[in-house]
Amino acid sequence: MSTFEVYEDAAGEWRWRLVARNGEIVADSGEGYGSRSGAREAAERVRGGAPEADLPDIDGPAFEVYEDSAGEWRWRLRYANGEIGADSGEGYGSRSAARDAAERVQDGADDADIETE
Repeated sequence: MSTFEVYEDAAGEWRWRLVARNGEIVADSGEGYGSRSGAREAAERVRGGAPEADLPDIDGPAFEVYEDSAGEWRWRLRYANGEIGADSGEGYGSRSAARDAAERVQDGADDADIETE
């Protein structure tokens, strides 16, 4: 089972990350929050939105796969209001690798526990 971890980073900001069973970090918050509860609420929104998100649909929660300025492929979860709720946190060598990573988040987020360090 995947797990959402909520933790305080070196700068004193709270963040979340989704960790797969094998220990791989498959998603992170991409931004820091001022409180543990803020990061936890963001993780809850991703857990609720990711399973519903359709990769090509941008009318509701949607995963977007895009090429960044360095030529790497990334994914992000965008809500209907335009807010980005999560991103890949790393670049991939191909569009299909980034899409596969987004699908792992989609599959793993729904039943992931939320842990606080």
